Amino acid sequence: MDSDRLSGYIQRYQRTVYRAAFSYVGSCADAEDIVQDTFVKLYTYNGRFESEEHVKAWLIRVAVNLSKNLLRSRRRRGASEVTDHGSCDRENELLAAVMELPPSYREVIYLYYYEGYSAKEIAAILRHPVSTVTTRLSRGRKLLKDMLLEG
Repeated sequence: MDSDRLSGYIQRYQRTVYRAAFSYVGSCADAEDIVQDTFVKLYTYNGRFESEEHVKAWLIRVAVNLSKNLLRSRRRRGASEVTDHGSCDRENELLAAVMELPPSYREVIYLYYYEGYSAKEIAAILRHPVSTVTTRLSRGRKLLKDMLLEG
């Protein structure tokens, strides 16, 4: 991949990849590292993409996998998870509430509402059945509603 194409992808998808990573790791610094690693993987990727949407889905999938790997390595080392929700700029109160959801709900809510994916597309990205995604969307909405009404 040439550097001009990579630059274009970075400009278009950097925030998306960052938010996906942050929704897992809860740390600005870790999310920034994951963004860099994700785009390095894109730069070295030899495969072909069917469409612009395929590139976006691929980037999100890589960021999610890298995030999960980081969390797994922390657990193996016995390190506690670091969250710095308050130190990062928030787009709004709702996004902050979404970030407080358990990871299984947070990822589907984020992909559905912030990235505009359908339940079927989310199922493909996360490699879950569509029914699992729709259930998590429903339960995540209820949790989010309860959180917002309490606070």
